[in-house]
Amino acid sequence: METLNKSSDLSLPAVVNRSRSEDIQNLWEQVLEHDIDHVDGGDVTNIDSGGLALLLDGLRRARFEGKQVMISNPTPPLLAVRRAFNLYDMLLFPDGAEDSILEAELGMRLGEVLVELHFLDQESLEKAVATAQERPDTYLGQVLVEENHITEEQLARALAMQHGLPYVDPSREGVLDVALECDVPFAELRVHGILPYLRLGDTIAVSLKDPADVYAADVVRKYTGLSVITTVATPQAINNGLDNIQRAIATSGGTGESTIDEESVSAEDRFNEIVMNAIIEGASDIHIEPFTDFYILRYRVDGRLHEVARLSVEIGHSLVARIKVTAGCDIAEKRLPQDGRIHYQDRSRDVDLRVNTLPTVNGEKAVMRILDRNTSALALNMLGLHGNNDAWIQEAIHQPHGMVLVTGPTGSGKTTTLYSVLDEIVNPETNVSTVENPVERAVKGVNQTQVNHKAGLTFELCLRALLRQDPDVIMIGEIRDYETAEIAVEAALTGHLVLATLHTNDAPGAASRMIQMGMEPFLVAATLRAVVAQRLVRKLCESCKKPVNHPAEVLQQFGKQGLSEGPHFSSEGCAACRQTGYDGRRGIFEVMKVTDDVQDLIATNPSSADLRKLALEEGMDSLLTDGMDRVNRGITTLEEALRAGGKS
Repeated sequence: METLNKSSDLSLPAVVNRSRSEDIQNLWEQVLEHDIDHVDGGDVTNIDSGGLALLLDGLRRARFEGKQVMISNPTPPLLAVRRAFNLYDMLLFPDGAEDSILEAELGMRLGEVLVELHFLDQESLEKAVATAQERPDTYLGQVLVEENHITEEQLARALAMQHGLPYVDPSREGVLDVALECDVPFAELRVHGILPYLRLGDTIAVSLKDPADVYAADVVRKYTGLSVITTVATPQAINNGLDNIQRAIATSGGTGESTIDEESVSAEDRFNEIVMNAIIEGASDIHIEPFTDFYILRYRVDGRLHEVARLSVEIGHSLVARIKVTAGCDIAEKRLPQDGRIHYQDRSRDVDLRVNTLPTVNGEKAVMRILDRNTSALALNMLGLHGNNDAWIQEAIHQPHGMVLVTGPTGSGKTTTLYSVLDEIVNPETNVSTVENPVERAVKGVNQTQVNHKAGLTFELCLRALLRQDPDVIMIGEIRDYETAEIAVEAALTGHLVLATLHTNDAPGAASRMIQMGMEPFLVAATLRAVVAQRLVRKLCESCKKPVNHPAEVLQQFGKQGLSEGPHFSSEGCAACRQTGYDGRRGIFEVMKVTDDVQDLIATNPSSADLRKLALEEGMDSLLTDGMDRVNRGITTLEEALRAGGKS
């Protein structure tokens, strides 16, 4: 066995939680056995209550043996738990670790604290004070945030300093224990803005949106019987954290205080609860499906449908009727499909629901697609494009003219990618316009138009009008027919950059699809700059993913597609990921650059197979190859990569 010395680097695991207890205990055994005086905390991304207890137990054992163990390279979770529980005597970090709690001088007002922190200048403060005095129903901090003088986080940090409390954002800093047992009703937590996030012995740590609300800590003491330590976070951070906890409780079989299937609940309240729970769970779609003796309510989360509740026929009928009324559909018409739209708002929630009803043999089925109006576009460099994929897409979207297509099945993230592209290229010197059905997200600096078939506002009509609006960049929600394809090609030929989506299985298939729609091959070849095909794979939960050894024959079989020898990981399931083993989704991509050789081949109307063969020879990475890269990096499983990436 290799001899360790005091300067050897032993590392804490990335996730310090209950499931890593064996790894953590082995680490402390080595610390004690080899007289090691420090461990590396640079990999730590998450700490839960059980993990914190294991960490402190090891440090106490070392101290009992007369050893002082320092944690080098402390990450945000380590810094956060030290601030929250005042563990400065136990968690020893190097001198450069900045996590001190700022305290204002006694009697300092909020405005003075903001100026002291350089979040605000004196002139802006005086104007805001004058405005707040004219509005007796509000307070200074709210006015400052509403008028964009400061952000919510700056306000929360100032409130923390004013009250001498730590600022902790549990979700962002990786210290939210979603399995934390807390008997406080969610209604109380949300009303008072309380987020319980860690427990250490008989003490529970909570973040508050308003540290002046003395009743908030009393609520937690009353229901838990524990000592309470308070920190400060933004209202948004508290809502996000409560969403995560409520999601975990609902999946683990907790009550979640649901009244969805109770006969005494009104149709309106039932509808509101269903939509709110779907938003909290991160669902993309809500399905209400009729069967002979009952209705099934299902949510689609991370691309997978799961059953939420079974409703009586009477409740199902009233729920579908409520949806139709709210969506502006004809409640008397039950023989034909109908489309509608609902704008749903509740506190900080602001979503659009795209509604469709369909008659079945057992009654009307209703599906609602959730479009979150508050979700901002991901930066293009955050999508997971790298290497040639990143370089080629960047080159294509910064061309003055031409056509860039994003392809894939419904729900593969095509629109998200286009919004990220728009966010990348929009600037005050360009006129960017879109035609969409529907507009899923507002993009700053972009003129967005929504198709309205009932009013006769079609893709074709919008696009012809846009060409007379002096555009530099045009985004088309989807190319479905010859007319739309013709206008898109015409626009690309006449000096515009055209971005659009198309339904094909891979990147080379986009050129063939355009030709099949009736476009001349030479026109497609002349205008196409790049094609991006994409799929979504489920991301492994960092809290519970476990190493797995694939058989040698599997490594050999997929070695040509880029699968390395490991380490690889598989899904396990825990409270943090709702027992699925996965948490969120990530894109895998296949980018075909239209080189001179590819352009020449497109002009000859080739088969998709011939075009794919040439694109691969020109350096294109297949969806499967990109998926294998995600497997090698521990982002997803081999099974997910094979499901999404196909055979080649």
